Amino acid sequence: MSTASQDGTTTVGHPADVHDVIRVQGARENNLRDIDVEIPKRRLTVFTGVSGSGKSSLVFSTIAAESQRLINETYSAFVQGFMPSLARPDVDVLDGLTTAIIVDQERLGADTRSTVGTVTDANAMLRILFSKLGEPHVGSPAAYSFNVPSVSASGAIKIERGNKTIAEKATFNRLGGMCPRCEGKGSVTDFDLTALYDENKSLNEGAITVPGYSMDGWYGRIYRGCGFFDPDKPIKKFTKKQLHDLLYKEPTKIKVDGVNLTYAGLIPQIQKSFLNKDREAMQPHIRA
Repeated sequence: MSTASQDGTTTVGHPADVHDVIRVQGARENNLRDIDVEIPKRRLTVFTGVSGSGKSSLVFSTIAAESQRLINETYSAFVQGFMPSLARPDVDVLDGLTTAIIVDQERLGADTRSTVGTVTDANAMLRILFSKLGEPHVGSPAAYSFNVPSVSASGAIKIERGNKTIAEKATFNRLGGMCPRCEGKGSVTDFDLTALYDENKSLNEGAITVPGYSMDGWYGRIYRGCGFFDPDKPIKKFTKKQLHDLLYKEPTKIKVDGVNLTYAGLIPQIQKSFLNKDREAMQPHIRA
């Protein structure tokens, strides 16, 4: 963009200056007091201030809320009936808005691998960009993903040649960036077996001390009826195989009292129920 001044000289401005602004006048949401501000588009704008000065009220409760409300109004009346009703923010003038991607101050979710990139789908766009412009020398784009593990497999494939079908052996390798030990989280949490069960008790006597694994509940029904060990025998008297089945057995289909269920060892089950989730997202009695 170029502009001419009164003395005839020409100045070249920044390309972002040709764009409009988001204009806010008379914002009174929450603790705001008739705030007037113009925010340039295609610029990085930072709102700073002490706690309670109205940063979130202006950004989230005013600008972002109105952007969301305008988007909802584009849907049909039938669709709007299933959506929350959003009131217009307390502001005199608010124009120049476009679609907003809101990353607020709430928790992203229970998955510890969630980031701003995965929540907003910007991560997928960046991977496409790197795959188009970069020169891979390690492997496919999956090699740069902490969510994709390396996989190797072999088997037989059928090939049509003329009137014959020939089976040939084939191998498959996929290089991923996920560490198989930490599953892409960067840290490993191991188990203190003495905190999981009391070896002097049997299952029916309440040997398992993990919260939520009472023998009177759903898990108790599975562990007592699986048939892999005697629920009346103290755990310290289990054979190596029985102890392995109790702690590490992979998910296996079983039938208890005529009902089809899935049995999994105590440690895989705890990993799925607790360790693969964000600790702060758990209920207080489980987090303790």
